[in-house]
This record gives sequence, C-alpha cells and structure tokens, in this order.
Amino acid sequence: MLGQFVNVFLVGSHLILTICELEVYGEMAAPSFSAVMMGRSVEVVEKKLCWSDALFYCRDFYWDLLSICSEKEQREVEEVLRSVPFPLTKRVWLGLRRELMGDTWFWMTGVSEDFTYFETKSYWKDTSPCGAMDTSNRFHWGDLPCEEHLHFICLKDHQRDKDRVYYFSSSRP
Repeated sequence: MLGQFVNVFLVGSHLILTICELEVYGEMAAPSFSAVMMGRSVEVVEKKLCWSDALFYCRDFYWDLLSICSEKEQREVEEVLRSVPFPLTKRVWLGLRRELMGDTWFWMTGVSEDFTYFETKSYWKDTSPCGAMDTSNRFHWGDLPCEEHLHFICLKDHQRDKDRVYYFSSSRP
C-alpha cells in the first residue's frame, strides 16, 4: 500500500488495540525548490525521473504534475525556472499528455488546455505522448520520449474543483 500517513483509530471506550509485526517504510522527498506563482505553490524537484514516475512522485508527495493555464502562468514558471539553484535538465516534465497516436493534448490535473506554448516542430509526434518545457531562454513546450529522465515541476496545492485524470501503469501496483 502506498500513502503519506498511517492512521490508527479506536472508536468507543475500553477498547484494546494490538498490532503485531507491523512495518512501515518511508522515503523522504527529493531535494527541491519551492515557489509560489499566481497563488499556487509549486515544487521544482531535483530528481530525474521518466514522465510516469514523475507523475506518481508528484501525486505521492504533493498533488500533481504542474499544469499551465495562461500566458501569465507561463511567464511565472519561466521566472521560477530561472531562479532554481541547481542545474536543470534541458527540459522539465509538465503534467501535459497527448492522446496516444492523436493530436489532442490535455493536462493531468483536469484543467482545460486553452493556452498553449508549443514549439512549431514536433519530432516525436507519432511516438511520444509526454509533454515537457524547454529550460532555455525560449521555454517552449514539446513532446519527448516518455522514458527520458528529466527534472519536473509539481503542483503542491490540492485542486478541490478539479478531477485529475486517472493514470494507470503496469510497473506500479
């Protein structure tokens, strides 16, 4: 079982709890850089993972991979990436996903994709449905092979009004 907390509740009075052979293992979150943009807390994680592992990491430790909904948010993400105190990979994973063998992109956080900042040329269009942001001065979005190991940006704030996109991986229980 995966989770952030272990809770034990006894309801009522004069109850006895006995727990035998319980083992709990934990993992500390990787070093990261925190920032706030447009009132949302984000975390740039100093760990290089493939896209699906980055998604699960954000969902385990924070809330989700970051979605960008406006040009103003795009500019704020650019400022955050310029401020990160560790060297970044050439691209960072976002919560951007494309339909398999399709042209429709969507955000894993469930927000609509009204704003886009894609490069004009896509090299992996027919093979890779995973979206990343360039960390150079251009900061365009593009698709890359999902197996690439990149840094990534997590959204920390739980979005109560959004239904995240369900994602299944055979490599994860």
